[in-house]
Amino acid sequence: MIRRNSKPPSTALRYRRLRDDASVASAEKSIARDFGLPLGSIRLVLPNGRKARSDKDIAGLRRDWGR
Repeated sequence: MIRRNSKPPSTALRYRRLRDDASVASAEKSIARDFGLPLGSIRLVLPNGRKARSDKDIAGLRRDWGR
């Protein structure tokens, strides 16, 4: 009998995390693509609720949120 693994092979965490030097625009596009959502449906925001600039990097956004 052939056993089949019901779980898909897990990818390393380094392939799923956003890089610190990535821009907010590319992060929004990759999140939408990974979750199968239409482009423009993801919006990364600052702690005050305003939309983050598209040329801001992810490291700066994480700093703003205190992480």
